[in-house]
Amino acid sequence: MERLKATQTIVDGSLRETKVHGTEGFPIGVYLDDFADFENGYICWHWHEEVQVTMIIEGEFTCQVETNEIHLQEGDITFINSGQMHQIRPCRLAQGKLYSFIWRGELIGGNRSSDIYQECIAPVINGNLPCLKWDSADAEYDKMAASLRKVVSLYEGKEPAYQLKIVSLLSALWLRIFERIPKEKVVVKAESERDKQRVKAAIQYMQEKYQEPLKLDDIAEAAYISRSELCRSFQRTINMTPMEFLMQYRIRQSIVLLKNRDLRILDVAEMTGFCSPSHFGSYFHKYMGCTPREYRHQ
Repeated sequence: MERLKATQTIVDGSLRETKVHGTEGFPIGVYLDDFADFENGYICWHWHEEVQVTMIIEGEFTCQVETNEIHLQEGDITFINSGQMHQIRPCRLAQGKLYSFIWRGELIGGNRSSDIYQECIAPVINGNLPCLKWDSADAEYDKMAASLRKVVSLYEGKEPAYQLKIVSLLSALWLRIFERIPKEKVVVKAESERDKQRVKAAIQYMQEKYQEPLKLDDIAEAAYISRSELCRSFQRTINMTPMEFLMQYRIRQSIVLLKNRDLRILDVAEMTGFCSPSHFGSYFHKYMGCTPREYRHQ
């Protein structure tokens, strides 16, 4: 089983994941994520064009899909739609395991002009369905969990015709997702897409300038909007403020630098844009549950 570590979750300036899942001929990746391997202890904000299904193997997690927050525990299954910004955090830092199944709609729908894709795949991907959750109380849960475990076995064993068997299992799963589409026809508001573009522009600027003493006005100017509108866009899109995102990003960068024991804590604080070691230590403890020095010695 391929292990997808946090160091492999590489994103571009808009937080789009750059990893290719599977191959052009068989566009699916199946991963066992062990959060003990993750530098940050969690999967940080990102998005991808592929859809994703996750099944919790061990531990408890909070999965945030844009403004939707889902609590997940052992056995729970969740669906994350294409293009949705999301992050997954274990309730106990760096503890827990899950399976991730990430695939393009073409895997089960054929090319995008096919009737299956147009009538069964596109309505989900383009519709008003950001995420779903199933637990043991759902009538269809047992069959879904068994199917996902079978997909894992097939993906690992690669027996003859394993691709066809995986597609068959995922097609049955997709039918359950398709049946959960909201009945009313919902048109995605232009405001929502505009918010996402503003947030992505601001995030790209913060990732480029995080080492500098950034102010909210600087970030808003980079996104060509007022500071108040920027804050509203962030809240409507990922339910946090721009400065909260900036601090989380700085902490993620500091974790990499802390591995270099030739750097003092003061050096790491300065290199990641914090005004003082105490300021750095306060935010580090807030997000990581320990001090930078304690983290370095773990």
